[in-house]
Amino acid sequence: MSTLNPGAAASTSTATTSPPSTSSFSRVLKNLLPKEAHPMARNPTSQLPHPVAWPFYRAKFGRAAPFYVVGVVLFFGWPFALKGLINLNNGVYDKPTKGQR
Repeated sequence: MSTLNPGAAASTSTATTSPPSTSSFSRVLKNLLPKEAHPMARNPTSQLPHPVAWPFYRAKFGRAAPFYVVGVVLFFGWPFALKGLINLNNGVYDKPTKGQR
């Protein structure tokens, strides 16, 4: 079983590692040569982008929208429905304040 020597750990953690050395000529040459744009940043010239399939997405949205509408109404509307149900059963209603019609 090995033990950790604090002195050895401190000496290895302070050792610096340098990147592989490159000559100054290659660095200068790299800066002088023109740089090509990254392929993901260039727009293709040989092909047009494909058209968006609007009928497909419209059909998917049409099928999904009713479920989302019902879900939002139930999620935000249940407190109002419960308040109305409680007021209907116990006969206590919100009394209008003075000054309101």
